[in-house]
Amino acid sequence: MLTESLNHGKDAEPKYIQVANIIRQNILDGTWRDGDAIPPEKILCARFNIARGTMRQALQLLESEGYLLREQGRGTFIRQLNRRSESQNQHLAFVVPYIRDSSVSTILVGFQQVAEEAGFSVVFNHVNNDLQQQQDVLQKLVQQGVQGIALYPVDSESPAGVERLVQTSYPIVLVDRYLKTLSTDYVMSDHFGGALRGVHYLLNQGHTRVGFITWLSPAVSMDHRLLGYYQALRERGIPIEENLICRVEGYPTVNRSPLISYLTSENRPTAVFAANDQIAIALYRAANSLGLRIPQDLSVVGFDNLEMSPHLDPPLTTVAQQFSALGRQAAQVLLSRIRGDILPLQQISISPELVIRESCLPLRDEVMTASATEWSATT
Repeated sequence: MLTESLNHGKDAEPKYIQVANIIRQNILDGTWRDGDAIPPEKILCARFNIARGTMRQALQLLESEGYLLREQGRGTFIRQLNRRSESQNQHLAFVVPYIRDSSVSTILVGFQQVAEEAGFSVVFNHVNNDLQQQQDVLQKLVQQGVQGIALYPVDSESPAGVERLVQTSYPIVLVDRYLKTLSTDYVMSDHFGGALRGVHYLLNQGHTRVGFITWLSPAVSMDHRLLGYYQALRERGIPIEENLICRVEGYPTVNRSPLISYLTSENRPTAVFAANDQIAIALYRAANSLGLRIPQDLSVVGFDNLEMSPHLDPPLTTVAQQFSALGRQAAQVLLSRIRGDILPLQQISISPELVIRESCLPLRDEVMTASATEWSATT
């Protein structure tokens, strides 16, 4: 029987979550068995002394977790009682916008290691950078009874299916970026601090005309890297010049046309901080097509440290994200939610590291004079 009372203190969890926790425990300990019909909402409301709207929130949460099945005209029934005790039926999901480099696979490996140690298998999905597809995939995964989801969201603007999961306390953690309009658990790199360090490295090499190239993408990761670029210049007393900032379309491939225009503009930068290694690689190709040498004519720092970055010619200096650590930490946060640990929101930032290779040279007067002469000859 459901006999536990609710906590009404000011620091207590919302009532619908308390009710869901009690019902869930009664299912797990066998008080209610697989296939049993639950009592009508009116009776449950009386037992817990709560409003019908609160009870419906609790039942929706349990339904989203796969503990209840509603059948039109028949009622609501207990289902999949033993799914948490049978490791082969325990699943977490990992959802990403796209797969185009080594970062996603490395995050996934870290995530999968922690999940499997806890007895969970991992369902992997990608959504082709499409918000509607992201929403459809999230809904499908919940309906399939997946116990929790790690989501690398398409962007930071649209909840696209996440909002309802958060409202019902479904276990979900965001990876790499958060949503601007929604409070959730998330694990991401310190994009601001990493950019700050990368730009300072170029400034320490004597460069004062440092450019920044980024995606045309509404993602807080890119926003934070731009802010890090701004902050580094301010700390050195260098005026911000908007013409040194270039934005390119990045999906499905980097559009090199803006890069060509950027590198052939008057007073081009002597060094560039690229918001990710994909952009840096496209910049290498654009520079090569114009006869510009890296690092003699243009120093370049990237962000990510993709698997191919050390193998570029020259090897790329870059801010290395700890991708495996991101995946492991995301899995740990998700598992803590599934276990029902009482925690505040987990919003975790992991520091990246600057990896110095051969794509940068100090700026010297004689180098600038030689570069200017060669540049005039080629244009």
